[in-house]
Amino acid sequence: QTNKLLNRACTIGRVDAIICSTDKNFLVPVGGALILSPNDQVIACISKNYPGRASASPVVDLFITLLSMGLSGYKFILEERRRLVDVFRVKFDTLAKKFGERLLDCPRNTISFGITLDNLVIGTDDETKKNVQITKFGSMLFTRCISGTRIVPTKETKTISGYIFQGFGSSYDEYPHSYMTAACAVGMGEEEMMEFFERLERCWREYVGKREKEVRKKLTQMEIKES
Repeated sequence: QTNKLLNRACTIGRVDAIICSTDKNFLVPVGGALILSPNDQVIACISKNYPGRASASPVVDLFITLLSMGLSGYKFILEERRRLVDVFRVKFDTLAKKFGERLLDCPRNTISFGITLDNLVIGTDDETKKNVQITKFGSMLFTRCISGTRIVPTKETKTISGYIFQGFGSSYDEYPHSYMTAACAVGMGEEEMMEFFERLERCWREYVGKREKEVRKKLTQMEIKES
């Protein structure tokens, strides 16, 4: 289905290049990508920028991985991902509801899923402070080896090379929710998926507990000052 859509886009529209990360598609370390284009000149132009400077490691990693899996092995992990995707969606939705959040409805995306983080922030109505808390939750996930997630604060603004990006990282400028995404990626086994959700829930509860403790401490300090 994806190939048909890409071919159609190349035929009736304009597609300069298609970039496929090797780590997301072929189970190799981050650092490589396949670049495809309907225009030979685009590929030639890109190729001229890399000779003598690009590392051969991604090519070697991909070659070794494909040899070790073979075609049947690669087809197996693709089928396994298709089998697990519905389980992943249900588990993510269930986890979100435990914390008063909801699964984002994106029916055309069957790989990456998102949940809101509207109730994660407590103790402040300031947008900047909210974003700091949201980002802190993301860093907490990373330090606890819960990788592959992406945390997107609401209404974040970034300036890069003089260009201002409103709602940086989100789908569009005024997206109303902070959210987190996670993917049912190729190569993920059912055991690993269950471990992912267990760690995520444990980390989430730990974060909420710490925030509630901080808020109680501030309220106590305010009461002492007032008295």
